[in-house]
Amino acid sequence: MLDKFANNKFLTWFICAVSAPLSTHIAIAQNDVEPEVILEELIVTARKREESLQETPIAISAFNANDIETRNIRDISAIAGLTPNLVFDTAPPVSGNSSGASVFLRGVGQLDFTVNVDPGVGIYVDGVYVSRSVGSVIDLLDVQSVEVLRGPQGTLYGRNTIGGAIQLFSKAPTDEFSGRAKATVGSDNRADILAALSIPITDTFKSKFSVLSQNQDGYVTDGRGVELGDTDSLTGRAQFAWNPSDQFNASLNFDVTSSDENGAPNVPVELFAFDGAFGFVSGVAPTGADDFGTRFNFFAPNCPYDNNNPASVEGNLNCFGNQYNTNNIRLTNSDFPLTKSENDIFGGALTLEYDFDWGQLKSITGYRELDSEFGRDSDHSPLPIFATANIQEQDQFSQEIQLTGSTDNSNWVVGAFYYEETAFEYTQIFLPAFGGPVLLQGIFYNDVENESAAIYGEYTYEFAEKWSATLGARYTDESKFYASDQGFSLLNGNIGGSAVYAGIDPNNPSTNPEQLASFDILDRNIVTTGTPDQSAYVVTLIDEPGQTADISDTNVRATLTYKSGDSSLLYGTYSDGFKSGGFNPRYLAPTSDLRAIEFQPETVKLVELGYKYFGDRFKANLALFQSDYQDIQISADSPTSQGATVTQNAAAATITGLEAEVAYALSSNWLFEGGFGYLDAQYDALGDGVSSSVSLNSRFARIPEFSANIGSSYVNQLDNGAQLTTRIDLSYKGDTEGTVQNDSQAFEDSYALLNASIQYATPNDKWLLTIGGTNLTDEEYTHSVNVNQRLGYAEAVYARGRELYVSAEYRIGE
Repeated sequence: MLDKFANNKFLTWFICAVSAPLSTHIAIAQNDVEPEVILEELIVTARKREESLQETPIAISAFNANDIETRNIRDISAIAGLTPNLVFDTAPPVSGNSSGASVFLRGVGQLDFTVNVDPGVGIYVDGVYVSRSVGSVIDLLDVQSVEVLRGPQGTLYGRNTIGGAIQLFSKAPTDEFSGRAKATVGSDNRADILAALSIPITDTFKSKFSVLSQNQDGYVTDGRGVELGDTDSLTGRAQFAWNPSDQFNASLNFDVTSSDENGAPNVPVELFAFDGAFGFVSGVAPTGADDFGTRFNFFAPNCPYDNNNPASVEGNLNCFGNQYNTNNIRLTNSDFPLTKSENDIFGGALTLEYDFDWGQLKSITGYRELDSEFGRDSDHSPLPIFATANIQEQDQFSQEIQLTGSTDNSNWVVGAFYYEETAFEYTQIFLPAFGGPVLLQGIFYNDVENESAAIYGEYTYEFAEKWSATLGARYTDESKFYASDQGFSLLNGNIGGSAVYAGIDPNNPSTNPEQLASFDILDRNIVTTGTPDQSAYVVTLIDEPGQTADISDTNVRATLTYKSGDSSLLYGTYSDGFKSGGFNPRYLAPTSDLRAIEFQPETVKLVELGYKYFGDRFKANLALFQSDYQDIQISADSPTSQGATVTQNAAAATITGLEAEVAYALSSNWLFEGGFGYLDAQYDALGDGVSSSVSLNSRFARIPEFSANIGSSYVNQLDNGAQLTTRIDLSYKGDTEGTVQNDSQAFEDSYALLNASIQYATPNDKWLLTIGGTNLTDEEYTHSVNVNQRLGYAEAVYARGRELYVSAEYRIGE
């Protein structure tokens, strides 16, 4: 392990950058001439009460409103570059949605976006849990703070949080009339407008209204000439606060987001005309065991396919193959009409608080709903090899009651949580038939009803002057109902007949049945008999009238804390957590008895040792941990899925890691900050039925071994009272495997991102003018990667390149 650290160049540079100011700090302290500089103390609510970040025995990264604004952070995903061991991708594989969260903390998370798979990292908006991947890349509209809690947090939070929790808190209405307006223009015709206005209505009743419009051109062009990866979203928030007495507070928050975008900017990495791993026999017509691309090429009348020489298709545009690979991360030949990403999201949160002399009673009532349409064409050609289109409709209700209290030497919290959710998912896929000269349309209907109830609590007791112990427990009972109807209908030809593909011409999109696709939901009661033009199921994949999974678990946390004076804290923690199982929603071949295939819950047991130091000029937070990760839910192609990406309980693993975060004030106007993360994730065992491409030596998907960040800000006080603030940030992510199978096409080299900005604030702090840039070295890196050897493609969503921007902000009453 030491060799890995010694050979990492960025780590060496990071240690030097951090140790230089640290050594200066020590030297000044020894000479007793240290200037008076005080670091800002961050207040967090991780343990359901306000306390200093440095006095909280939990590994937390916290960012206030100023941190978010000065770094030009537009949505929640950008905090990954500032947080050790956090990965936050924004376009989950096989989705096509630009606002799907795929989040990992300390190697625990999820890749899948379906309504059947729960997040591994909980996201909370003003105390309300956001349950689905799609729509969880939340715009940071007038946010007060963001907290990232690493490790299981079930004994303090309503919903399961096996990997950790990310909390967003909105800026509350103010007692005085105030507001701000901000406009930003930048690369690719970026035009963002933010406005927020706080309006006190009476002495006890206040309101606030905020709106954010974001627009930017796309950066990948598809075969239709449409720019993918564009931004076109509108987010609004209304907040009301009522404080009739010193004991009672009530707040009601509403948020709404509507995005109408062209789709995730997927591009091909490699397209496979033939991969001889699936049973093709030279001179014999392909069967259902062969590649999808092979089937198309064999039967397509305009493709000069020689089945004694599968390579004969190379270079011919009437055949499918790597000739459609643009070899350009800004270009794809896809012309699928349903390539888009549209999300409509609504949320509401009612929070009631009543203070007693000994504690507080708090109620959080939450409601959220999602309507989404999105699609993508994975073969990246005008040919009908494989494309998908999805509709998701979801709503959730949650109710949480918390009771907190304290004495001279103890603090405690107990809570009860109830959650219910209904979701509907409709998926269409288009592909060549199983060994026949026809095209098929897959029609998948999925209904989900989830219910969860939990009780939890933690008690902290200071049993000696510097020592305290915390014990926490949680009991969860969940019920998951799943019903599904899935099958293939004919697009042309006859199963078992002599028909061939009906003259598909890549130069004439109207000959491609994919061009007839729409988001209109077909009649769910499709008959299974009749002529092909009646869209009858010719293959039924699953006919699941309804299965229920009942899941319960008890989780605990125990922490021992030693506090040395006012400056340092040492803690040791044991905690565990679980994430629910569910039912797989994707099939490309009939299941046994046409019933849904279930996957089981996964669990984590964590042991952590942490140290925190806080001084006037220097602070450091360190954590060393090891996780025992069991029944890991992975998203991969299994030997029995016929090429479908399914969730399965793959393995057991041990994850060892460490994290460091430091801040150093070199002077009253010069600040250095940095963070470092290391993860060593090793499979210990593999379950039955796991893809043969996964071995004990496989690396986890999307999880870098090393991650780091370092930043510096300098505030120059001008003679006229104005301020000029310069900020530079550099983040690093080590090389990663893009898929669970560690496909070579998905491997990504390490990279570093450089961001910088200069901000001018007028003497009265009413005007802020900023010029800056992100990814200034124009690095090429991905938000997601997907490879399917059977279906014939490797694709990736690359991030936008270098961006420059200018913004102007005007403040009223702040």
